[in-house]
Amino acid sequence: MKARILAGALLKMAFGPSAKRRYPAPLSAHQRWMVSLDAVLAERMWGHSHLMLYPLKRINPTNCRVSLQQSWDITSSGGLHSTLHWLASEGHRKQMAPVVGHPPVAWDFGRYVTVTRLGFGAGYIDEAGAWQLLASAVAPVAQTYPSWQAFAHDFVTGRELWMRNAGGEWAGSQEDTVQAVHRLLDPANISSPWQQVPWETIYHSDHIPAQGR
Repeated sequence: MKARILAGALLKMAFGPSAKRRYPAPLSAHQRWMVSLDAVLAERMWGHSHLMLYPLKRINPTNCRVSLQQSWDITSSGGLHSTLHWLASEGHRKQMAPVVGHPPVAWDFGRYVTVTRLGFGAGYIDEAGAWQLLASAVAPVAQTYPSWQAFAHDFVTGRELWMRNAGGEWAGSQEDTVQAVHRLLDPANISSPWQQVPWETIYHSDHIPAQGR
């Protein structure tokens, strides 16, 4: 018993308390759909959480801040909002459109949701502010794609184009992304947020889903 208590204490010290315990209120159907736009990158992140606003299973602001700084050069609330504004208004989709044949909205807004969730985890925005920002991603995405499959296809396409200019440090990671998408789209994967939250959810009235889903 003492060993288990000690192990639990060390786990909290190393990785922080449980995010589910910190934020126990269930998300509405629309909220679950919004955070699921982040699923591809979340699936590739160690300690990630799905179907929660907080991006990690355990509270770890330092981890979130390091991720934002290393990947986006974000070190403040101002930097966070500036990056999100760029992703929402321009991103990479405009320059990619001639190659793809249309702007890959999923690539920019999938990352928009990732940055928003990490910004909340880092403490750069509060919970209400995070939901307000995520709500801005609904219309551009819901009006562009008919399914998670279509969203995922454009995300992978956008990422492949981006990687051509990303540098050697990203070599090999595209296959990890493709595998993550396959897991998320697998109907047998009951832990996938895309299997738990159908794409059509966002087109219907919002509600709090039954517990246990």
